[in-house]
Amino acid sequence: MKNPDAYLIPSKLISRYGTRDPFRICREKGIEIMLRDDFDRQKGAFSLMLNVPFIFINNNLSDEMKRIVCAHELGHAMLHRKLCRRMKNQTIYEYEIFDIRSSTEYEANIFAANLLIDEEEMNDYMSFCGYDIVQTARAMNLNVNLLLIKQHEMKGNDGIMYRLPDLPKRNFLGTIGDNAGEL
Repeated sequence: MKNPDAYLIPSKLISRYGTRDPFRICREKGIEIMLRDDFDRQKGAFSLMLNVPFIFINNNLSDEMKRIVCAHELGHAMLHRKLCRRMKNQTIYEYEIFDIRSSTEYEANIFAANLLIDEEEMNDYMSFCGYDIVQTARAMNLNVNLLLIKQHEMKGNDGIMYRLPDLPKRNFLGTIGDNAGEL
């Protein structure tokens, strides 16, 4: 079963802080963000050091990708802090970020999708502008797989439902380039 907080917490944060910007929310919540130039394949990590939460982000990524990674890592900070405390080095490393086979990764993906994607804006692009999912992802500066996660998770809601071409690719942030809007 998916963690219901992956749906609830993003809307509470947006309401409380008046923004979808994960960097601003991290600052407000006292989560330290460190941009790292020494990351090679790694896109990000969440860690607790002396009970202080840190998010590490690969500084070589585009601004759009940094925003997606930050939202994902914020998801770990809000949903998986207890798990992180139980881990030996208290760090969740993201080499294969957005692995939909892992429940913690998928929950962080759902969290990121709910934080970054305004359903009304998405619906406007798709219904009123006639954009397909790829065009919508590009217009919203998101990877199409994150948009697929959002739409897949909207199934069963009373909102507009779109016919989805596919489920998100496994490990999509681990395998895509730096352009957030690419497939």
